[in-house]
Amino acid sequence: MHTTVIIESGIEGPDCAADIVNIVHELPGIDSVDVSPETGTVSVEHSPLVSEDDICRALEDGGFPVQR
Repeated sequence: MHTTVIIESGIEGPDCAADIVNIVHELPGIDSVDVSPETGTVSVEHSPLVSEDDICRALEDGGFPVQR
């Protein structure tokens, strides 16, 4: 499955991008995470074990509000 979410406040540099990757990879069933600071998007390849809501909740809990 593929999910793309938009970070509301943008992604400020490589440290934020690395934090986002680490947050999402903590979820079960994550295959890959691609962060684009230029567009403020996070693209995730994952199994059906994890939902878009799970990904959004993890990002928000980690301090990265997302557009829903």
